[in-house]
Amino acid sequence: MISDVLRHTIYRPIRSSAMRFVGHRWAQVTGVMASFVVSGLMHELIYYYVTRVKPTWEVTWFFVLHGVCVVLEMGVKRNLGQKWRLHWAISGPLTVGFVMVTGFWLFFPQVIRNHVDVRATEDIMEFGNYLKELIVRE
Repeated sequence: MISDVLRHTIYRPIRSSAMRFVGHRWAQVTGVMASFVVSGLMHELIYYYVTRVKPTWEVTWFFVLHGVCVVLEMGVKRNLGQKWRLHWAISGPLTVGFVMVTGFWLFFPQVIRNHVDVRATEDIMEFGNYLKELIVRE
């Protein structure tokens, strides 16, 4: 759902606007990067609302880095085509590994540093206790 929202509200309008100035190929790159930047900013906003701590921009950089990597992948695929392609058994673990490494480097430190994980676990436990009390009363 989020990718559809970003596609319709960020990617396509930016790509269409940029096409007049930079051509189709660079307009596509501009749209992809704009989508990743907006996604990063929205995640920073969510983190701010959850933690009420000044943004560190690590989450935005996580999304910018992934946007750059998607753009590089698009360029490599465009230039090499189907001539050279990694098997899914290799590309899948590489992708998951990259997301995990960059996630632990840029995405999760803000969660852990601000104890969001602990508070979320406590909230879930409280909700479980509440449900248990409701069941026991009846």
